Amino acid sequence: MKEERKYKMLIVDDEPIISDGLKDLFEENFGDVFQVYNCYHPKKALEIFKYRLPDVVVSDVKMPKMTGMEMAEEMRKIKQDLHVLFLSGYDEFDYVYSAIKQDADDYILKTEGDDTILAAMKKMIELLDAENVFMEEYKSAQSKISYMAPAFKQKAMVNILDGDISTREEFEAMMTDLENPMPFDAHFLMLIGVTQERVTQATQEKILETVDQILMKAYEGKIRHVHKVIYRKSFVWLLETEESELPGLLFVTVLDVQKMIQFRLNMLMSFVIAREGVLWNTLSLKYDDLWAEMQRQSVNSENSIIMESRENGISDSFNGEESDFEQMVVPITEKLNVMEGLLKGENLEAYMEELEDILKTLSKAKRHSMYALEIYYSIANMLITFINKHNIRPQLASRIQLMELFDPGSFVTWEQAAEYIHRLTGTIQEICRISSQNTITGITEKTKSYILSNLGSDLSLTAIGQEIGFNPIYLSRVFKQTEGTSIREYIENCRMEMAKRLIVNSRMKIYEIAEKCGYQNTAYFIKIFKAHFGMTPQECRDRE
Repeated sequence: MKEERKYKMLIVDDEPIISDGLKDLFEENFGDVFQVYNCYHPKKALEIFKYRLPDVVVSDVKMPKMTGMEMAEEMRKIKQDLHVLFLSGYDEFDYVYSAIKQDADDYILKTEGDDTILAAMKKMIELLDAENVFMEEYKSAQSKISYMAPAFKQKAMVNILDGDISTREEFEAMMTDLENPMPFDAHFLMLIGVTQERVTQATQEKILETVDQILMKAYEGKIRHVHKVIYRKSFVWLLETEESELPGLLFVTVLDVQKMIQFRLNMLMSFVIAREGVLWNTLSLKYDDLWAEMQRQSVNSENSIIMESRENGISDSFNGEESDFEQMVVPITEKLNVMEGLLKGENLEAYMEELEDILKTLSKAKRHSMYALEIYYSIANMLITFINKHNIRPQLASRIQLMELFDPGSFVTWEQAAEYIHRLTGTIQEICRISSQNTITGITEKTKSYILSNLGSDLSLTAIGQEIGFNPIYLSRVFKQTEGTSIREYIENCRMEMAKRLIVNSRMKIYEIAEKCGYQNTAYFIKIFKAHFGMTPQECRDRE
């Protein structure tokens, strides 16, 4: 019996040779992972899509009658979790921008070659596998819900958060006979989630249980149990833990949870993380403080993650200088949002200018500063996304250690961490610069090769651009920047050199040479030849 493949893929390109070639390429390299289908028309692709419901669509951007973006939009109406990889022979801003707006998973020029396309598909498989893991957790959470009896536990937790339980006797009586009761002397780290959308009770319970499982799996050994409840239209998780470093670590995990909820449930969710664990009898006050913190700090109230700040003095875990540091990072969230936009827009130079100010602030933090940890993880998450998007991890790994990016605990001081981030971003910028230069050189060499092979054909900028796969204006600018001369001048020089060789070394007639060199008007050819060499073609032949 034939083994069932994990995923399905549909390839759409109006050029049969490309569509068939991509099918062969993917079947050869990922035949054990994908069941691959292909076709040549968007309308036919939509019919196949409705029947097969593929996980991934690889599509040309520019096709007759319906563009790849329009086709993807129709497909997403049928299957919202569709992944799309756009391929194009065009490097035009409008196409790239449209692809980004369509939430494309990747956008690749056909001229980049098979290795780049295969690398993009490997990333796609990793993404699909990660989503499957999340869905397994999600389905497991669904099955567990049916076997739970949460009503008594929920009531107990609501009473505690309301502040209705004040004595040890009342607390222990409330916990009696409950499954996984809250210990009297344990510390509870509070995490609150809020969504602006109305969701069913079943969905609320699924979210509670799924996040519970993700946290327990991520911090096995650091969290004894997660107590969870829906309270005042918010999601509350109480992490039973004594780990003082856990709040900072949670920031990255919650960021992943937030993205998964947005992708799988199409729902925006804000979170606020307590800075430290507290005993059961102060949970009511802690909730009120975190709720107020969320209202006060949130820049994007629908999709933010906030780390609790400290007011009214300094806690025992931090020294007195932390309050000064807190004042310096008050506007940090807005700056980080600006930096994320710059990085997405490939504006590395402006990104690094903004980064320098943040690194100066980070350098002044004390070793156990939770604010510093939050800043570090925010920057690290941006850089990891950029590194993965541009597939430059191998180049980076050969120049700088990457483990520190995931482990700020390896630094003795935050000054060292700031210096590392500075060196890392500088290395990223240099690799991108070299890559860009290599791309420009490759474009120029390919253009010259095409011109030399087609001197008798149409060599307008539009024709060359279509053949090479780049916008004619961009192609002209790159060529002039690299060669110091325009494409038109280069073509004319090549044609004139060819014409002179034919005049001297052949018995072809002048009009035949003109046509062979790409000039249909013989009189114009003679005029250009004389301007170039100071004599007519016949005078040149007579001299030899």
